[in-house]
Amino acid sequence: MVQTAHLSTPAMIDLMERMPVYCTYRGEDEAAAAEKDFRHALGGMLKDCGDRLLNVAERKGNLLGAEQNATIDELIDRIGAIFRRLDREGIVCLVGDCHATIAELEELDTRLILLVEEAAQLVRALEGGVPSSAWFKDEAGRLSRDLQSFSEMAEERNYLLGLGWESEFTWPGRTS
Repeated sequence: MVQTAHLSTPAMIDLMERMPVYCTYRGEDEAAAAEKDFRHALGGMLKDCGDRLLNVAERKGNLLGAEQNATIDELIDRIGAIFRRLDREGIVCLVGDCHATIAELEELDTRLILLVEEAAQLVRALEGGVPSSAWFKDEAGRLSRDLQSFSEMAEERNYLLGLGWESEFTWPGRTS
């Protein structure tokens, strides 16, 4: 069930304004430019999350244990993997029936926005007054799962848009 995003920051508003409107694309160049713009906005929010995680590690480094520092490193690695998926370039060529693919892309975009918003909220909670040990116990796993889901959805978008080498192969579970 998709919930609505909380427009809590200017970055969220900017991201939603950059959401692609697929049915208005008039050519490959326009589609590629709009895609790049949206991907950069998503990447910018994830970069902010990664920077905040690094700041916590630097600021609270002597208060964090080895396991907590390893968790932060793992989360930052997941963000790096997402960047590689968001950085795919090429000719945008929708897979399958255009109307069905556009509907699927719009749903994925909404879910990505919700995930990046939740990731930002979880990272802000670590920076704030929440005791870090409680955050690592309760929220780090949730953030890791969110980032994994984000990565998978980003690759699904690549497939639907015909971008990236993975898109040359059938996406797992698809027949088209």
